[in-house]
Amino acid sequence: MRSLIIYSLLLFVFLSCGGEVSDQKIPKSDSLQVNQLSVGQAKIFEPIQDEEIVVLENEGITLTEIKSNNEEEISLELVTNSFKEGENELMFTVKGMEDYSIAVIENNYTVNHYQKNIIPKEFMYGNNVFLAFLTHSNGVGVKTNKALVLKNVLIDDESLFNMNQPHLFYYLPKEQTITPILDFCLVNTTIKKGGNQLKVTINGIEFMFDKWAAYKIEGLTKSENTIRIKLLDKEGKLIEGPFNDSGDRVFRVVKEST
Repeated sequence: MRSLIIYSLLLFVFLSCGGEVSDQKIPKSDSLQVNQLSVGQAKIFEPIQDEEIVVLENEGITLTEIKSNNEEEISLELVTNSFKEGENELMFTVKGMEDYSIAVIENNYTVNHYQKNIIPKEFMYGNNVFLAFLTHSNGVGVKTNKALVLKNVLIDDESLFNMNQPHLFYYLPKEQTITPILDFCLVNTTIKKGGNQLKVTINGIEFMFDKWAAYKIEGLTKSENTIRIKLLDKEGKLIEGPFNDSGDRVFRVVKEST
């Protein structure tokens, strides 16, 4: 059912936004072995490194920017270039990081972390969008072009995902966490004063962000919380795209075990 919902959402975006279709023909075979056929290349507008620490507070909830180094030598590359329906192995090359973790977001819904460069992945018929990126030891994502891979693996179908549109990917908080952190990924766009912005709603309380970074969430008074993030244009309107409104996500703050 979840796959059907995601497929329907991507179909809506394709029809309303004029999604691009590859001119390449997908071969028919028993194994449905295909190559990655998404059109265009995703781009990251890397955040500027500065000394400012953004702090936003509203109704007792405080979000404080977490500084991290996006080292230029850190890189993540997907070596695998052929895929099939069913079980696959994705092989990555990681450089500039020894104690690394690879986060993989599937269709902007499921998030998994791996401490190895060969990752099992199941692909289904249709569009399979996944975002892979390196993370620091505290779980915060590295926000550079070289540390991120965005792919849409097509299995016997045409592309319903526009690789060149602005996209917002929800990453953190996790469903269960000791220290809640807000983190996300922007593709083909940035947020800034007078431009696109990120609207974050936590337990019904709204915050507006114009700086891409991770933020520590403090001041929550209950264990179960809701969060929703949206990518808005400078007029405050939702930017069209299959992932630009995360919907309500629930996360629980748990105590550290002793």
